[in-house]
Amino acid sequence: MLASATALYTGQVNDVTKRYAKGTARRAEILAAALVAYSASSRSAPRLRDIAQAVNLTEAGVLHYFESKDHLFVAILEARDDDAAKRYDLHTEAGLWAYLEETVCTPGLTKLFVDMSTAASDPQHPAHAFLARHDPAVRQVVRAALNLADPWAEELLIAAAEGLQLRWLREPQTDLIGELRRLVALLKAQPRHS
Repeated sequence: MLASATALYTGQVNDVTKRYAKGTARRAEILAAALVAYSASSRSAPRLRDIAQAVNLTEAGVLHYFESKDHLFVAILEARDDDAAKRYDLHTEAGLWAYLEETVCTPGLTKLFVDMSTAASDPQHPAHAFLARHDPAVRQVVRAALNLADPWAEELLIAAAEGLQLRWLREPQTDLIGELRRLVALLKAQPRHS
């Protein structure tokens, strides 16, 4: 009897493990499709329906893998950050500029980041926790890649980048990368603040 109970329990654990692995794989598939959809979209975001169709699910089926639509949006941004870290050497100035150059080719992702940055003003919103993790990572990248050991310069550059993204979405003729390059040159020429 004990042997059959153990076999039954082991079988149940194996079933749960298989379902968990399938769920994790499905979630990754959804995120990959969403990242592609947002990367290819214009300033208007892709519809959840489009992401669902790309993975042969309903909209409710997609949201089954996330706590909410906002959690999906945050997961897309996390996937974007993970993807950037894999494709670019963000600890070098050339790698950072290459990544930033890509952002002007993906206005849908930029808009999603701006939208989630605004939503993060609510401490209960999932974007709040995301940005609490994201901001220190960005500071570390800026410090390493641009050799800005001055916290004031880092703060100014990050604030300018976020503001320029918003302006670029509103006024596409804004030279987002050119303006940031000019600001970095000015900041590097300034004496350090403490």
